Amino acid sequence: MTQPLSGIRILDLSRLLPGAYASQMLADFGADVIKIEEPGSGDYSRMFPPYSASGVGLSFLAINRNKRSLTLNLKTAEGREVFLRLVKGADVVLESFRPGVMARLGLGYEDLRVVNPRLVYCALSGYGQDGPYHLRAGHDLNYAGYAGMLNYNRGSNSDPALPATQFGDLAGGGLLSIVGILTALLGRTRTGEGSMVDTSMTEGVMALLPLLTMNYLNTGQVPQPGTSALDGGLPCYNIYETRDGKHVTLAALEYKFWQTFCTQIGHLELLPLHMPAHPAEREQTLEMLRAIFKSKTREEWLTELAEIDACVGPVYTIDEALNDPHAQARGSSILSKSAGESGEAVRTLPTFPRISGVEQEQRYAPPTLGQHTDELLEELGYSQAEITALKTGGVL
Repeated sequence: MTQPLSGIRILDLSRLLPGAYASQMLADFGADVIKIEEPGSGDYSRMFPPYSASGVGLSFLAINRNKRSLTLNLKTAEGREVFLRLVKGADVVLESFRPGVMARLGLGYEDLRVVNPRLVYCALSGYGQDGPYHLRAGHDLNYAGYAGMLNYNRGSNSDPALPATQFGDLAGGGLLSIVGILTALLGRTRTGEGSMVDTSMTEGVMALLPLLTMNYLNTGQVPQPGTSALDGGLPCYNIYETRDGKHVTLAALEYKFWQTFCTQIGHLELLPLHMPAHPAEREQTLEMLRAIFKSKTREEWLTELAEIDACVGPVYTIDEALNDPHAQARGSSILSKSAGESGEAVRTLPTFPRISGVEQEQRYAPPTLGQHTDELLEELGYSQAEITALKTGGVL
């Protein structure tokens, strides 16, 4: 099977994490992604520590394989002309500027659809293309706060805690952009026309809260942190510390799993306390389970419970997660490939999910800034003399 997105060309104008994460996934499945960067500086993540051996930011190397880099100054008339020539043969434009920036350059969706009516245009922003906040600056943490998620992400001192990953950037921005782009491409096969995808990272985070929002929208009651079924309100679905200071997860939501768990640990008195109805009973059950789990180390509990249907597992550190036998067997901790100017080897995660008959390959290492500029302009029909002139004029 050929790569499923082979033949799809994406012009990626985005910077930093959300857009690059989306376009790498699409590139890994075969799309021809052209990363269009500002001459001289490029994607800011190239310069963010920590660095690889060749001095490139590891965050850039993590999410920019299988792309070609073209430097282009869109503030010049010549740069915009090059971009419009690219658009004629493109399927998707992905950008993450503040709303209105591309339109002011004469390169907004309404402008580009005249050049290419089949174009799918994805505008990825913090708050969406309209509304009172649409021009506000922001980053992942702001979006998670506006969406209501941070209020339910509590640390040991019960204050809202910074998430360990970037829900707005990766899920709310990157993954929802992929969903929108692929849906629009599929729709195009029926209508023959492209469309605009308006991805708001704040709305994307909110989309990760269907149960909490459903509760509020239909009862008028604001759920309190740590009291809902899946965020600490149930003893049978919780995190417990073990004797060695590590932690395990218990997720025995269904009674059959709870029954297996209680029977295996020899505490049948817990059977009626699967889902305590009263707060006092809930706290009593939590205290009982805390004491029980502290009686053994994490590994002792995993040895006893992990292979039975009790829904018990470890709370891993990242090194434990990547070196777990299951992850190793699935090839989740992947691929050493050459990247950067020195040709160094870097290791990254593969793109998930897995698709039968599709073997991921690295067609291009994460590109150096402007690495494919000449190649791409030659594909557009520019002569070497014209390319040199564009470089001299500060266009490339």
